[in-house]
Formats: sequence, C-alpha cells, structure tokens
Amino acid sequence: MAIFKRFADDRSGNFGMMTAIMMVPLLFAGGSVIDVSTAYTQRTNMQGIADAAALAGGAVYDGTNQAAAIAKAQAFLKGYMDKLPSGATYTVTMTGQNVDVAIQGKSQNSFMQVAGLSSIDVGVTSQSVAPMMPKTVKFTPTKIQGWFWKKVTIRVVRPNTTNEVVVGTVTYQPTTHDNGGQGTWVVDPSGTVDLGKYSKLVLQMDIKEDGCNIGEKATITKDNKVTCSKDTSSQYSKFNNVLRTDNPDTSYYLFVGGKQLPKGVTSPLDDILVCDKTSTHAWEDGGDFARQDFFYTATTTCAPDGQFVRLSK
Repeated sequence: MAIFKRFADDRSGNFGMMTAIMMVPLLFAGGSVIDVSTAYTQRTNMQGIADAAALAGGAVYDGTNQAAAIAKAQAFLKGYMDKLPSGATYTVTMTGQNVDVAIQGKSQNSFMQVAGLSSIDVGVTSQSVAPMMPKTVKFTPTKIQGWFWKKVTIRVVRPNTTNEVVVGTVTYQPTTHDNGGQGTWVVDPSGTVDLGKYSKLVLQMDIKEDGCNIGEKATITKDNKVTCSKDTSSQYSKFNNVLRTDNPDTSYYLFVGGKQLPKGVTSPLDDILVCDKTSTHAWEDGGDFARQDFFYTATTTCAPDGQFVRLSK
C-alpha cells in the first residue's frame, strides 16, 4: 500500500501524466480551428466566384434572353471550377430579372478526421438583378408658353463612349408676346423614341431669351409679333441658359407630377421617367417658378438593362 501512497504523493509524475493526457484534446481543438479556418477561407472564395458569375449573367440580360444570361453565368462558373473545392456543384436559375447562383462543396479536414469528420459542408448563394431602365420614351407637349425660345432634348451616352447623342427634341418658337408669350412647337421624332443602349440618360432644356434660335435675332413688331432673322454676331451665337437633370444646380427647374425636383441634388432617373407610366413634366425657363412654361407628358416603357446590373443579395 505504501507504494501507491508514494505514487499519489509524487507531484512531478502526475503533472507529466496529466500533461500527456491533456495534449490529445488540445491538439484536436487546435486542429479543429485550422480545419474550420480552411473551410471559411474556401467559403469566402466560393462567394466571390458566385457573385462574379451572377453579375456576368445579369450583365447580358435584356429582358428577352434568359437562356443566354444563364449560359453566361454557367460558362463563368465552369471556367473557375479549378478554384472550387473538388467535387463542387453549382446551379444557375432565373426569376424575373434576377440571376440566382448556388454553389455547394466540401472542405476536406486534416485534423478532425480523427473524430470521424472527414469534411465540412460549405455552400453559398448569390443573386444579381438587371434593373428596369427606360427603353422608349414618347414626348407629347400639352402647353408651351413664354417669350423665350427653348428646346428640350433627350440625350444619351452610348456604352464605352463619352459623347452625348440627341435622340429626341421638342422645340418651341414664340410667335407673339401677347398672353404672356405664345407660339408653336415641333416634336422630332413625332412618335416614340427608341433610346437604344446607353450608359447615361439626361434631359436638357436650352433657352435663348431674345426669342429665336442660335444664329438668329428676334425682332418684336408693334403688334407684338416675333420675327427671326439671321445674325451671326456673338451675342446671338449661344444660349442664355442650359438646364440639365444631371446638374444639381439646374435640375430643380423641372417639375414632375406637379412637384419640383429638389435643389442641390441629382434626382434619380426613375423619379423623372417612371417605368411603364405616363409622367407629367413642366420646365420653368428661368423666370417665376410659380408659372412653368414648358409642359409635356413622357410615356415610358422599360426593360432590364444589364449595364446597370448589381448584386441584390
């Protein structure tokens, strides 16, 4: 019995034994952290690939080519299979204008295998949306008045370019100063404007205060009639004011649905041209904001535009 008592009283021996016993769970715990960290790193990499694939599919979607959008995302994933865990699988589906990507795989364990856990399941999902953007616009003037000559234009910037292209105009020519200024207008083209592909869309109003177009001089007769004659002098060679919806210093000259756009900010395009609806617009040409001068309706149809694709989850 004395030998067992001495064994129990031998602290150095117990410490060594306890250390040896504790090393097993400590090593397992440390190895588990490494395996979990590896799985997390792989999941992060998978998420990046899923996001990029969803964006690639959404970028080509135009509302009519769902199969092409899915194929584009699948091709992207196929090209990155060597970056995914061995045996990983993926699916690509579409609902409306959303491209959904899901990737499933397994992260192989190095340490937790001793506990019978050979791998950790890792899975990610991603969704992109090609937002609805104006595709066609039809301007219908309802009332234009005032002494100033003015023109409203629809301008777009084509993809991979910087120059603006005018795709539609409404031009007002005053003919008399009676009744606060009355005149005629021309819409060009007269029907619906196909906006085509664009990276930016702007409405602009040019104003020339004498009452005639660039390169012309206005003369007011005794009976208040406005006549225009050619004049190439510098004072008639430029507009007095240019108002644009993308300029926070001038966009508030436009009223949409009877409400003035806020000053000092650039209002979103979908606040100006409402998809699949007819909006009422009224521009003030620089005088009294209580009396707008350029009234028209804008009938807009929209379609998904992949150029503006973004992740939605």
